[in-house]
Amino acid sequence: MPRDKDGHELIALTFGMESSASLWNVIFEGFDQEVVLVSKFSGSDDRVVNTLYEFGDIIGRNYKDCKVKATRTGIEIKKPFPRNDVSLVNEWTGLMESIRDEMTKFIPDAFEARPGR
Repeated sequence: MPRDKDGHELIALTFGMESSASLWNVIFEGFDQEVVLVSKFSGSDDRVVNTLYEFGDIIGRNYKDCKVKATRTGIEIKKPFPRNDVSLVNEWTGLMESIRDEMTKFIPDAFEARPGR
């Protein structure tokens, strides 16, 4: 993952999960509850954050089954799934990591300071 001049990732990506299931539901009904996967993309400077906003607009227009919210440092994508399935979570995680890689390619001057370029 490309880094800025201070050694930080240009785009930080974190994951979370939200669910309306209570401990009672999990104990008596199992883990197959509806969940919302949350992916947060954040950047430390304006050029990165602006790139994230642009991608957030594109994702929001083209994918109606997820919600995109702008934050102070980037974007948050929420995607509901009908059940907590490890294979779906892994697939979503891989997709978000690929999107982060694509976004990085569009950050102005992202690769200028890297040696060998």
